[in-house]
Amino acid sequence: MIWWLFNKKKVGLVLGGGVARGIAHVGVLKVLEENKIPVDFIAATSSGALVGAAYAAGLEIRVIEEIAARISWSRILKVAFFRPGFVTGEGLEDFIVKYVGDIKFSDLKIPFSVIATDLRTGDAVVLDEGRVAKAVAASSAVSGLFTPEEIGHHQLVDGGLSDNLPVDIAKEMGANYVIASDVVPSKPIHTMPKDSIQVLGRSLDIFTHKLSIENRKKADILIEPQIDEDVWHLDLHKAKHLISAGEVAAHKVINRIKRDLGLRS
Repeated sequence: MIWWLFNKKKVGLVLGGGVARGIAHVGVLKVLEENKIPVDFIAATSSGALVGAAYAAGLEIRVIEEIAARISWSRILKVAFFRPGFVTGEGLEDFIVKYVGDIKFSDLKIPFSVIATDLRTGDAVVLDEGRVAKAVAASSAVSGLFTPEEIGHHQLVDGGLSDNLPVDIAKEMGANYVIASDVVPSKPIHTMPKDSIQVLGRSLDIFTHKLSIENRKKADILIEPQIDEDVWHLDLHKAKHLISAGEVAAHKVINRIKRDLGLRS
């Protein structure tokens, strides 16, 4: 028993960005929770940060699933006037405050780090103090669409531009066993984009996947939901399908996770 306590692995959960497809992380969390997989740290980017914030705050999975079903662009987009960008992150902040609370990182049940990108330097910035809603909005601020979020001396935009799958950050937090959920497609597509928004989305997928290749290798377990090609970045209304894809992917590796952690299958 004493040996087990000293050798117990600290589990880090990494949730990557992917706009609407980040909803698939909810399905991953459902399977981890059902199988009593402990999560000691969470590091997340963009839409992964939104899901991660809710889980780190202690919300039940069924509640997070309900929130995912309610989210829509009309509820989180607020037009920006006289600022660089078409919309502000205030709508997303309001959404988080409504369902998760206007909490600080120090209030969370699980240590949580959010990744954003410094618009001036291009470097990844780790946010782990202050208001959670503000940090998640910064990490989710898609460049060119959302206005940059000012935190400290940084002008911050989408964390996916610098570190879309922050495995290294989870390890720096103290994790020695990392489960990473990556919702960006890694295989060639067969259905071509039908409009300029989908072309932009596919371009971002190519960039973020190439950026994440090394971090995918560093994870102890990689969960990769297989999301249909007709699910694009803006398809928030396909939450049920996305959650199901996350569940299927997590079930494929759950027994391996249990063995690695010394849990009963």
